[in-house]
Amino acid sequence: MAPEPVIRMRGITKRFPGVTALDGVDFDLLPGEIHALVGENGSGKSTLCKCLYGFVQSDEGVIEINGALVSIDSPHRARELGIAAITQELTLAPTLSVAENILMGRLPRGRFGIDWGAARRQAREALDEIGARIDEQALVNSLSVELQQEVEIARAVYAQSPVLILDEATSSLSESATKRLMDKLEQLRSSGVAVVFVSHRLREVFQCCSRVTVLRDGERVVTMDLDGVTESQLVTAMVGRTMEDLYGKRRIAKGDTLLSVRGLSTPDGKVQNAGFDLRAGEILGIAGLVGSGKVELGMAVYGAVPSSGDVTLEGRRLKHRNPRKGMAAGIGYVPDDRKRDALLPTRSVRTNLSLPWLPFRKFSRLGFLDVRSEKVMARESCGDFGVRTPSTEFPMVLLSGGNQQKVVLARWFALTPKVVIFAEPTRGIDVGAKSEIYGFIQDLAERGAGIIMISSEMPELLGVADRILVMYQGQLCGEFDPETAGEEEIAHAACIGEMKNMGVVA
Repeated sequence: MAPEPVIRMRGITKRFPGVTALDGVDFDLLPGEIHALVGENGSGKSTLCKCLYGFVQSDEGVIEINGALVSIDSPHRARELGIAAITQELTLAPTLSVAENILMGRLPRGRFGIDWGAARRQAREALDEIGARIDEQALVNSLSVELQQEVEIARAVYAQSPVLILDEATSSLSESATKRLMDKLEQLRSSGVAVVFVSHRLREVFQCCSRVTVLRDGERVVTMDLDGVTESQLVTAMVGRTMEDLYGKRRIAKGDTLLSVRGLSTPDGKVQNAGFDLRAGEILGIAGLVGSGKVELGMAVYGAVPSSGDVTLEGRRLKHRNPRKGMAAGIGYVPDDRKRDALLPTRSVRTNLSLPWLPFRKFSRLGFLDVRSEKVMARESCGDFGVRTPSTEFPMVLLSGGNQQKVVLARWFALTPKVVIFAEPTRGIDVGAKSEIYGFIQDLAERGAGIIMISSEMPELLGVADRILVMYQGQLCGEFDPETAGEEEIAHAACIGEMKNMGVVA
């Protein structure tokens, strides 16, 4: 006899202006199970999780916990009911320490106020529980996105709640950190904890989950056991069509050397004496673990961080590099944290699209903004990139993660850049949107642009890149051909820095 659900959601409906995010969705969660919630961006997964955790309240429907009808009107109420959550967007206080964030709301107290010694010990225990090597006294804003995500996970796991919601908790994690989390989830499941697991990485879904619920356009398509289900069948249920080739690998003719980097270093040592060449029409992948310097390498080439060394574009050395001069030279940059570094969330889709256009007076007449032309270009870009939005005046914060990322990509395509650096371009993006984004990147390469693609997802690099460079402790330590190299070989170089090519990688 099947156990009674610890969570039962019935007829959950949620409407936002111009959008029905959820339409009569039913969802059950059994004790001691890891239940996957999958679907394309905009399918309603995060909204359903937010209804369960009290971030938003449903317009219709009911929620039961252990058979009792409950009202969850805030995250505080959800925690009282035994629900912990890791949300898609980071919710840490950036100017507070790791320990303060992990123990927020439950800092231990002594005779004279907060017992900071006990707080540090408890935070250390929480981090050790998930195997995270993070200084509990460090300020959160000094950490990388991945390490911040691990702090979020430590906080949720340490709460020891009977229900745990993981909404894209692995999207910012490396392979090693993801494996540690998978091992921890298995321990929690064995102890009776019920887990809602939201992920676009289907390999993880099959690895740790026993059941799956598929949402599409705000409606529940199916709930089924994963035993015997293939990845192709699951993808078809998610997107409503068969996907023959996720990566759409194309043979794109390579031109002459477009970008040359020699002796590139940053003052903090995160990039050390890096050198490589990029040809027109080439997609160059950059792999590496967290802290390897791969993201900083892209930022240094673009001019977003101070650096020494030479960056030459089309034979012309770029001097006094900064983002404005990088854009003026024809270099675009898509950062790894779109919420923090790429978006104005409360402003419109149109405003966010035109951000990099304005310095070049693309829509100005006599010093004034030509709003009509800006609106036309915004509508065309949304159409070309399949951005799902009621209008270009819709606030960015109300779009799904996939549609937000499409806006970030679309703004650069309109400028016809010579080189575009993509840092984690498909982080938190569903399989259907990923395929579209890979197609957009390949379109740009076919137009003669050089692409630098920095990613933590090895299958992505192997499926899209023409070459893969590996970074280890700030240095480029290897070059691989995706046609002949495998994940294990590249991961080995990323983990121990085995040198395949010394000095400049050409």
